[in-house]
Amino acid sequence: MMKNNPFLTVFLLFGIQVLLIKYLDYLDFEMGQGLYLAFVCFCIPTISIILNWFTGESRYKKSFRYFTFFTVIMSLLAFVALSYLGALGKAYQN
Repeated sequence: MMKNNPFLTVFLLFGIQVLLIKYLDYLDFEMGQGLYLAFVCFCIPTISIILNWFTGESRYKKSFRYFTFFTVIMSLLAFVALSYLGALGKAYQN
C-alpha cells in the first residue's frame, strides 16, 4: 500500500519543504522576496504535477490527479494573496 501511494510522497514533501524553509531562515539565506515566495508556494505543486505524469496505472491515479489540481489552485490563491499582502505591507512601510 505505501509503495504505490503518491499521497504519502506529497505529504512527506510538505514536511521536507517546511524543514527546508526553517533551515534557510536559520541560515539567513537571501533570495529575492518574489523568488522566495514563489519557491514556497509552487515547490510542492510542481513535484505533484511531475509525479502525476510519471505515476503508472494505480488505483490512486484519478484521486491523485484531483489532489494535484487542488494543490495547484490552492498554491495560486496563496501566491496571489501573499503577494498582495506583501505589497500592502511595503506600501505601509513607506
